[in-house]
Order: sequence, then C-alpha cells, then structure tokens
Amino acid sequence: MRGIDLEDEIKALILSEREDDYWDFKQQHHSNDANLLHDIICMANNRVDRDAYIIFGIADKTFDVVGVENDGNRRNQQQMIDFLKSKKFVSGIRPRVEIRTLRLTRHEIDVLIIKNSTDTPYFLTEDFPNVGRRVRANHIYTRVSDTNTDIDKSADINNIEYLWKKRFLLTRSPFEQIIKRLENKEEWESDEYVYYNIYNPEFTVILEDDNEGRKLIPEFYAYAMTNSSTLYQMLNIKYFGTQLYGKQIVILDGGRYTTPTPEWEFLYFGQYRIHADYALKYFTKDSPAYKINEFLFNEDNQEQGSARRRFFEVVLLFEDLLEKDTFLGYVHHHKDDFLRRLSALDGEWSWIEANTQRQQEQVVNRLKTGKVLNQMLCEFRLMVD
Repeated sequence: MRGIDLEDEIKALILSEREDDYWDFKQQHHSNDANLLHDIICMANNRVDRDAYIIFGIADKTFDVVGVENDGNRRNQQQMIDFLKSKKFVSGIRPRVEIRTLRLTRHEIDVLIIKNSTDTPYFLTEDFPNVGRRVRANHIYTRVSDTNTDIDKSADINNIEYLWKKRFLLTRSPFEQIIKRLENKEEWESDEYVYYNIYNPEFTVILEDDNEGRKLIPEFYAYAMTNSSTLYQMLNIKYFGTQLYGKQIVILDGGRYTTPTPEWEFLYFGQYRIHADYALKYFTKDSPAYKINEFLFNEDNQEQGSARRRFFEVVLLFEDLLEKDTFLGYVHHHKDDFLRRLSALDGEWSWIEANTQRQQEQVVNRLKTGKVLNQMLCEFRLMVD
C-alpha cells in the first residue's frame, strides 16, 4: 500500500540526483540533535504543502545507496517521536513523523516522513542547544528549494506569512476550507436541517429531501443494522449560497445512524471485465464523503456507535485510493482464499425484504463479501506494515 508507493517515489528521487523543497539526503543519521531538530522543523514548514522526506543512507554527491544498517546513530520511529516530545514547541503542537525502512540494492535506508499539516509554522518557545549548535526559540525556519533557513536566522517575511496563511486555511479553496473545518465540530451550529460555521457563517451544510431517494430500495448494508428501514436525503455544501458539493446521504437503523452513501467498487475474476463477479461499497479516509461521515457521527451516542460498527463490518474503509487499488490487486491474487472464506461464512439475514429470491441472494452475497473483504484487509495491512 503506502510502502509500495513510497518505495517507487524514493527510487525516483534518488535517480534525480538532487535535493529540493521536500526531500533531503543524508549519508548517516544525525550525530548532533540540534541539527536533527532544525532539519525536521524546516521540513515541517516546507513551502510545497505536502509530506516531506529526510532520506538516510544515500552518499553525499554521488547519491549512491550506502545504507544505514551499521549506523550507530540510527533511530527508530518511537525514538524520533520521543525526541520531539521532549522539545518545547509553541502550543505543544509538534510535527508528526513516521520512519519507513526500505531495502534497496542490498542495503537498508531509512525514510523519515514529516507529515504535512496546517499547524504551521512550527517553532520552539525555548532554545535547544547541542554540541555547539542551537535551535533558537521564536525563530521560524523553513525550506526553499534545497536550502534550509540558517539555524541562527529566521525565514524571510514572505515565507513566514505563507506559513501563517496555511494555518488559517487561507491558501485553500472555499470548499477545502469547509471540509477542513468540519473536523472541528465545536465550530458549527445547527437547527434541524442547516449547519453553519460560527466563524465563517457563509459556510453552510444543508440537508434537503431527496425525492428520488424515496423510490430506492435499501442497499445491502441496511440489513447489517438491527432495523433495516432507510431514508434518503441530499446533503449540500454551500458558500455564500453557491453550491460547492452535493452528496446523497442515507439514514439507517431507524434513524440512529446517518452517513453519505459509500462508493461502489467491483471484483472481476474473469478474463474480460464485462460482468462483475462481486460488488463492494467503500470510503477512503481522505475523501469529502468520509469527512462528512465523521462530522455527522456523534461518538457520545452509544446507539449511533453500535450502528456505525455494524455498518463498517460490511463497508470497507481505506486510507486512500492507492490502498484500495493495491488491496483489490491482492484479493485478485488470492482469489481462491477469498472464495473459500465466502463459501464458509455463515450469516442469518432472514429478514431481508426483496421482490425476488435472486434479489435476496444478491443482498446476502454482498453482506458476506463485505465481511470477508474486511477480514482480508486487516491481514493485508499487517503484511505490508
């Protein structure tokens, strides 16, 4: 999944034989903690608005893979996290990091991933010195092209302004701003059908009747609930009254749980992709639909929580489209295992309402498919991690 994509990207960066805004090569892990902290802050405050990489185990100048398997200063992910935890960042908000180890040309290289965030600018409230080097309090560091801000200086004012704009979402489109603000539920007020942002009341989320939805029979996931009744509505996101996004939502389990309708995907085991063998429904965590799913969910409501768990037993939740596509490739490769599990899975769904026996069998098949694929997805993640 992410590891497969990361390896391809890192190989391409090495072949470029240069450094740039969001990646830096190091032959070894840092021996000086101040230099390490300075590099992390610069990358966390990068100007390209994406994850950044510090790649250890690449030779200076030649860009050959030399590896870090014998590096005495090597740190693992928990050590990196603990290192950052001990530093005095403003508001206690620290860069989020992850270490991935890749094996290239018989060597191990470590990729320190500094996660992209809107919490910029990151800076210290207390100096951090180490062996003649000092990361200074209240200094804002960044990275422009292949150059970090000097450790004893602060970034140029235009770069500092950009980082503050990023924090306040001013570098994003109105739709991106609204989706981001949905993460902070306390910012929103509502009556029965309209939500508005208290700081930006021009941002609204409106629930409206869906006349077409009244004609729909329940989707298969409705029968994973204790009550299979469903009601469909339309959710519209608007900015100053202009509609930016519309999505059908479904109210499940007798009104206990509301969610945007998930997306369709299909499994084709035949030689020709004419008729799908199996169907599934899914969300990706980075999609607007899933952000809305989380916004509508009240985690303090136990009945909602139970309904949501039943829903995601038969609907898949992926990190992103890359994970979805990679996982489906895995399922195709393990087709026999999938079919065996599907055949062995017992389920009692005798209350399914359907016009024909074939429709009832289709619903049961999709419920079982969702359950089996969720089991396989858990195993797939353990394998790639």
